[in-house]
Amino acid sequence: MSTARLPLAPKKSLRSAGSALRHPNYRRFFGGQLLSVIGNWIHTIALGWLIWRLGVASPVMLGLLAFCSQGPILIFGLFTGVIVDRCDRRKLVLATQIGLTVLVSMLAILTLNHWITARIAIFIALGLGLISAFDLPGRQSLVVDLVEYNDLGNALALNSVIFNGARLIGPALGGLLVDKLGEGWCFAFIALSYVPLILFLAGMRIPQRPPTVRTGGLLAEMAEGLRFLRHDADALRILLLVGLCSLTSVPYFSFLPMLADRVLKGGPAGSGILMSITGIGALVAALRLAYSSSIEPMRPWPLWAALMLGIAQICLGLSHLFWLSALIAAPIGYAILTQNLTSNSLLQHQVPDGLRGRLMSFYSMMLIGTVPIGAIICGGVAEIMGLPLTMIVGGLLCLAGAAAIAAWERYGTRRRLSPPHS
Repeated sequence: MSTARLPLAPKKSLRSAGSALRHPNYRRFFGGQLLSVIGNWIHTIALGWLIWRLGVASPVMLGLLAFCSQGPILIFGLFTGVIVDRCDRRKLVLATQIGLTVLVSMLAILTLNHWITARIAIFIALGLGLISAFDLPGRQSLVVDLVEYNDLGNALALNSVIFNGARLIGPALGGLLVDKLGEGWCFAFIALSYVPLILFLAGMRIPQRPPTVRTGGLLAEMAEGLRFLRHDADALRILLLVGLCSLTSVPYFSFLPMLADRVLKGGPAGSGILMSITGIGALVAALRLAYSSSIEPMRPWPLWAALMLGIAQICLGLSHLFWLSALIAAPIGYAILTQNLTSNSLLQHQVPDGLRGRLMSFYSMMLIGTVPIGAIICGGVAEIMGLPLTMIVGGLLCLAGAAAIAAWERYGTRRRLSPPHS
């Protein structure tokens, strides 16, 4: 297997900030995601409020929802990464999109006919989580097949522009639809929003990748991915930072309905507004990265973003005013997106193509798979201590973890630079 790494991206000018769009396949993928990503944000708001209502306003139920939606990414992450490396990535992502459409359609039918229960909603959320365990690393790996290597960083940044631009519309629209029409119509719109991406993927033609020589079974290939991390301390530190930020930002994203309702008295509309303002900060970060010059200046950004997230979350826990919490939401979005996207770009540029699915699966495990663990813990802690104090503790843990990883990196650098003893 070749261990050659992707070349560093050339410097970008204002005109080249959309350079990935010159590739026809990526343009189709970019366009096909617009509606589906808006639908995903509506789904986040609608399903959270549905569980909150059916679970009689229980933070434990919100924690269970997060576990079922995202736990499979952590539990099956090693396995799904191997599958992604073995499969045709386009066909894999097409299959996952069809599966998501079927399950969300079932959720819409059950909700609109008043047949839905908390148990059924949680069961469907578990099915969506299982499909997402394949979809997320598949999508991350597919981008490499749609652009030239020099445009990879720009393609990842543009994906985040879509994702966070949709965050400005989706949550607020979701909150409004839940308020006026109910969760069932939200799910119906979400199912329709997947159709354009399915059509684009079905008609897309991608050059075949050179076949990778397989020297063992699934377990051997899982071990091969883990060995890569054991010998690449920089990649390991990046993944640990991603996991740290995801774990400690759980109270904000998973318990947003509780924050908006009980603490800030904003209701469903307030929940959507907070998510949208978080998206403003994230969109600014995505645009900044789209215009960034090269990969090298990004190397310290994941650490600085983790520190920023910890401070912002502490401030949010201390705030009980809606307008102040809305202001704090923007830097939270900026920090999380900067941390996640720069980590993705750094990993994509240094991983061998034959291991890409496994490394992106590890990335998905840290980014999303850690969330259910934090959600279960935070749900129990929030029942006892309250959500504001839970957020403060999470922010302090984020700061402490980032400081420990920074010390490890500094110590490792000193050891590499120290002359041998005579």
